[in-house]
Amino acid sequence: MTVYAPLESFLARTAAPIVTLNYNDIERVLGRPLPPSAKGDHRRQWWANTDTHSQAKAWLRAGRKATLDFNRDQVTFSKHDIVSTVVAGDLVVRIDALKPTALRMLEDIAEENGFDLGAAMAVFINQAAKARREATLDWFAAHTTPSSATSVDLIREDRDAR
Repeated sequence: MTVYAPLESFLARTAAPIVTLNYNDIERVLGRPLPPSAKGDHRRQWWANTDTHSQAKAWLRAGRKATLDFNRDQVTFSKHDIVSTVVAGDLVVRIDALKPTALRMLEDIAEENGFDLGAAMAVFINQAAKARREATLDWFAAHTTPSSATSVDLIREDRDAR
């Protein structure tokens, strides 16, 4: 029996498909404090849904996946068959549709800026759009010949053609 068996038992017998607990709640369930790594700089790795860690095995065996909310210091345990989403305005993205690297980037942005994943997604998309626009403008600058005509010349030419 591992030290995380009480958490596994709690999550397995909880009928709700989504359970959100703060660190204090989890410590009460466990009957002991969480290790410093669960709350410190490496907390993302500690709460990862990987079966190579004894703590993760507890919630995975209970049929749950953990999602850490960095800003609120709480963890949401969702049943595997629940589809988690990230919402930014009218845009909804399924978490399971993201590659692990994309999710990690969103989590990094959220953590660095104190955002939730929805706000982080909006920042990321806006940054990507800006980079794409700059690349397009750079391409046109490199592949077109600048005109010698001024905007006044073009307006006059257009007017005179009527």
